[in-house]
Amino acid sequence: MQKTIWIAALGLAVAGCSPETSAPVVTTPAAEAVAPPAAMPDMAMSAATPAAGPITSTGKIVAVDAVSGGVTLNHQAIPEVKWDAMTMGFTVADPTMLKDLKVGDMVSFDLQSATEPTKISRITKQ
Repeated sequence: MQKTIWIAALGLAVAGCSPETSAPVVTTPAAEAVAPPAAMPDMAMSAATPAAGPITSTGKIVAVDAVSGGVTLNHQAIPEVKWDAMTMGFTVADPTMLKDLKVGDMVSFDLQSATEPTKISRITKQ
């Protein structure tokens, strides 16, 4: 009997220490001003307008899918869209642009724009 009481007491103690199942709701009165987030020294915080029009870069073809209009490129850094050099997939505006390209080709290409950076509007062998 004493063992059962001890186990029940232990269960109640653990239940009392358990976290709440719902988070408290925090509200901000409408009249209270909210400060803008502080700039972090290691993050680029710019209000610059994205580059308009095509953005040119170069890279090496890793894969081509002329049927779907996809191409994977190992490309150079593209500062206009804040990308480091990397390998990634793109789509082309017109799949016929890929007909003469093959894996291993070095290419020059234009991204559609900074707002559509994964779409290629021009791609040619170097």
